Amino acid sequence: MSGRGGRTGVGCLALVLGCLFLLYGIYRGEPLTVEKKSNMICLECIGIG
Repeated sequence: MSGRGGRTGVGCLALVLGCLFLLYGIYRGEPLTVEKKSNMICLECIGIG
């Protein structure tokens, strides 16, 4: 009765895959890298860095 065909399975797969990539990025320390880059850009905008 969903009327969506096979799209629900694809959506669930995309969600799981996205979560796995998010966790992998956290494991690799990507949030720290992004924070460092954003801080440098911010400091360069206001003329300190």
